[in-house]
Amino acid sequence: MEIAICDDERKICQLLQNKIEKYYFSQDLPFNIYIYEDGNSLLESNLNKIDVLFLDIDMPGKNGMEIAHELRNYNKDLLIVFLTAYSEYVFESFKVDTFRYLLKPLDDQELVEVLDAALDRIQIDKDEYFNFHFQGEIYSMRYKDIIYIEGMKDKIWIHCTNDTYRWRGTLKNLQELLKEKGFFQVHRSYIINMDKIQRYNSKIIYLEGNEEVPISRYKLDAFKEEYIRFWSKVL
Repeated sequence: MEIAICDDERKICQLLQNKIEKYYFSQDLPFNIYIYEDGNSLLESNLNKIDVLFLDIDMPGKNGMEIAHELRNYNKDLLIVFLTAYSEYVFESFKVDTFRYLLKPLDDQELVEVLDAALDRIQIDKDEYFNFHFQGEIYSMRYKDIIYIEGMKDKIWIHCTNDTYRWRGTLKNLQELLKEKGFFQVHRSYIINMDKIQRYNSKIIYLEGNEEVPISRYKLDAFKEEYIRFWSKVL
C-alpha cells in the first residue's frame, strides 16, 4: 500500500505516520508512507503511485479542498481522506469524491476503520490495475486506460489515454501478463487493447485517440478470431 500524508503541521504528520505504521505492521502488510508539508510539493510529486492520501484542509496557501480539486483533474481514483478540526467542510468534500473525513484530534478507532475500508477498496480495485516498477518509481494504471503498447527488444512504451510510460522487459512477457485482460499482440512490435479498437482493415488498426497501429499479415486471421471472441463476451 502506498500512502501519502499532506499536512502543514509536522507533529500531525509524525503522529499519523506512527499510527498508520502500527496498523500495517499489525496486518503484516507491505507499505510506504510519503510526507508532504504543503500542497505544492504534493502536486509536484508522482501521485500515480499513491493509493491513499490523507489531506489536511486547513493549510496556508492552497487549502486541501483546492488541492483535491486539482488532483481530480488528472487522478480520479486516488482515495482522499480529509483531515480537519472543523466539520463545516463535509458537504463541500463530496464534490471531490472524498473517501472519508476524519476530525482532529484523530480518534484511533476511526482511523483503523478508515484504513480497513481503504484496504478493502484497494484490494478490489487492484484487479483492474497494472502495476510495475521502472527506474525506482512505482507506476499504477487502469487496464482500461491503456490504448496500446509498442516496443523493440527491451524498450517498451505503454501508451495510455493521458500519458506514456516506460516498461522494462519484452513484449512477449508483457503479452503473457495482459492476455487475460483483453489485449492482443497484432505485430511483433505492438500489443493493443481490444476495447480501444474503432475500426480496422488488413493493414491498419485504428484506435481511440487517433492512434494507428500496423497489423502483421501473419497475425490477421488470429486477430479477427480474437476480435469476434472479445466482442461476443462484451455484448
